[in-house]
Amino acid sequence: MRSVWIGMNAMDIDTPALCLDIEAVESNVMRMAEFARRTGVNLRPHAKTHKSPMLAHMQLAAGAIGITCAKLSEAEVLAASGIKDILIANQIVGAHKIARLVNLAAHSEVMVAVDDVDNVAELNAAAQTKGVQLRVVIEIDIGMGRCGVAPGQAVLDLARQIIVSPGLRFEGVMGYEGHVIFTPDPEERKAKTEASLKPMMESVDLLRRSGIPVNIVSSGGTGTYFITGCYPGITELQVGSYITMDSQYREVVGIDFAYALTVLATVIRVHGEKRAIVDAGLKAMTRDFGMPYVLDPPGWKVTALAEEHGFLERVDGAPLKRGDKVKIVPNHGCTTINLHDYYYVVRRGVLEAIWPIAARGKTY
Repeated sequence: MRSVWIGMNAMDIDTPALCLDIEAVESNVMRMAEFARRTGVNLRPHAKTHKSPMLAHMQLAAGAIGITCAKLSEAEVLAASGIKDILIANQIVGAHKIARLVNLAAHSEVMVAVDDVDNVAELNAAAQTKGVQLRVVIEIDIGMGRCGVAPGQAVLDLARQIIVSPGLRFEGVMGYEGHVIFTPDPEERKAKTEASLKPMMESVDLLRRSGIPVNIVSSGGTGTYFITGCYPGITELQVGSYITMDSQYREVVGIDFAYALTVLATVIRVHGEKRAIVDAGLKAMTRDFGMPYVLDPPGWKVTALAEEHGFLERVDGAPLKRGDKVKIVPNHGCTTINLHDYYYVVRRGVLEAIWPIAARGKTY
């Protein structure tokens, strides 16, 4: 058990520790909320990034209409915290999971993505047995090649099946342009994003011409929010990483939300003035898109990660010594956060709170 107390100097927290600069979080939340108000698009932020009901409630208080998550178990955690309007942006397959889903629908306004007629039939049967009406959106594959039906006639056919299913309520469509979200060049990213959104909107037009109302058209991510959020017909954004930010989005893609998430590490060995070893490795932070970014002290970079060790190299700036603390920004916040049990919430260098990461490990 760590020896920590509220009010302590944040740099004295035992390491490795996942720290959250709460002022940066508040700034990021308000900035995205203001963008949504200005453009007239709704926010349904993705909780798969932060996995925290506390942070989800902050987003709702700032104006978000609901919360997105990736897995049913995440939705169960959010609902238990009092959040009602939840989109599971994924397919729920199998009798056990479907039973959990319709049970959740009995005391929340959960909504789920579908892309298969057999799955629609299974959801409908379970919902009728439970005596609930389950909200659904059709996922359209707009280029990811992951899940979703093809744009066009397949969307219309599935929507017609949903509409004649008394246990289901058709709400709209969703599609994710994740295959273009890390395109470095802004103009190329804009062109590719709009090209991806176009067939989804054509599918929406087809539904409406066929007499089927479409209330929700959901898309977007942190790397494309300013493009997707301004695209005609998009009603809501599923942005996630902006709230904590990570180095992949900021250093590679140029999304300039504030860094709120850092792994605090301690130097445990130095090799001259050029190399240092810290006590945070792959079990404290991931390297999905490359190495994490050393935020403080400046002039150092992470060159390698072992299970329990991080390898740092000096580029410029002052040498490090044994016992020094290093703040490291994850290159991918979503997978790094899932390694930790708690956020150490810091305001102006002082530990303000310790929040459990309640949906950590909720992958089922």
